[in-house]
Amino acid sequence: MNNAADKTQINSIEKSSHWILVIMGIIFSLVSLPILFSIPEEVRVGNNGIFVALVFPLAGLGMLFGGWKMRQKFLFFGPTPLTPSPLIGQVGGQIGGRIDLAQPWTKRKLTVTLSCINTYTSGSGKNSTTHRDILWQEHDKVFDQSNGAGSKLEFCFDVPAGERTKDTHKGRGTVHWEVSVEGLVNFMEFKRSWKVPAEEGTQASSIIIPNVHKEASHRAKRKQAEASIEKQIQTKKTCDGLDILSDQGRNKSMSWFLVLFGSIFTSVGCFLFYLAFQGELMLWVMAPMFFGIGAGILGFGIFLVGRKLECKIIDDQVHTRRSLFGRILYTRQGKLTSPDQLVLKTTMSSTSNGKQTEYMAIYANIEINGPNGSVKKQIKLVEGIEGKGAGEAMERKLADSLIEKNNNLNGELEAL
Repeated sequence: MNNAADKTQINSIEKSSHWILVIMGIIFSLVSLPILFSIPEEVRVGNNGIFVALVFPLAGLGMLFGGWKMRQKFLFFGPTPLTPSPLIGQVGGQIGGRIDLAQPWTKRKLTVTLSCINTYTSGSGKNSTTHRDILWQEHDKVFDQSNGAGSKLEFCFDVPAGERTKDTHKGRGTVHWEVSVEGLVNFMEFKRSWKVPAEEGTQASSIIIPNVHKEASHRAKRKQAEASIEKQIQTKKTCDGLDILSDQGRNKSMSWFLVLFGSIFTSVGCFLFYLAFQGELMLWVMAPMFFGIGAGILGFGIFLVGRKLECKIIDDQVHTRRSLFGRILYTRQGKLTSPDQLVLKTTMSSTSNGKQTEYMAIYANIEINGPNGSVKKQIKLVEGIEGKGAGEAMERKLADSLIEKNNNLNGELEAL
């Protein structure tokens, strides 16, 4: 491989990550050597508790073994350099690239993810914490094909203008763009990631993804989203409309995390109030902050656990009913006749293992009759939809139902 090619290629983040475990394993092993040498003497004097200290050399050996396994896995797939196209990704244009694999091509499913990530640190000293907030993210299926004795993976994303880059970021921390690919290759888990340079621009990638692959990927995404929404939201067609149930007890991971997090903050706030009553005057500032934030998060978490939203579309009217733990809180009613009245919104988001999950809700812009005449209002029809694709699938389902109803009504009017 020539030097010019090396300059345009980006090594994966995982290239040297195994050394972290190896170095830590060596440190643990060296520190625990005196313990190993002292075991015979300690046993001779009856101090059998010395065996508890074996946890340190065993931890060191475990880290060394883990580092060796990571290195073996890295060598199995090879270096996997990424050649970006364009050389500097374009925010407002395209970010694409080619990844070379040492493994020969076989039929496999690999997903590529492009993310814009804000990394920053909060706290200081021993209490400092590093955060990775995903500002923008998109997924696609890689274009996978043979390349001599190995194979190559190609991808190309259209990146909307206005997203942040290292140079345009004005907030705390830094911003970088990252490409990750994961899936199974020869029945072994493959997961690699690369940091790619990016700047504002409109340049297109030289990598052309065939339309057949794009269409197949689009169909697969829609099919997956439609299957997901069928599991999440209960819908039932009726003779005069559609029944939709956003049932209680969904989004468990998000809601229970908020309950736990809010409980901890609230408990800390109560403890600080207790100390403040003992005479710690400065804690009268901290206690209300911790308690207020914790109580708010706890209350919202409890609401997510117990909420239920029922929606019925009957002819040209939509009826919604909100309940909490089975107790009805309120009802709404309005006129819904056109898909143009529907609005899909992101209400929350969470990040796990580098993947962002958006929680969506669908609203309708309607007119509600009040004591002072009609009032334009936005009411929620469906909530707690996990994933943007699933939210779009639910919006299409609602739109199709409204269009079908309008077509049936037009047909009846023409028959008259």
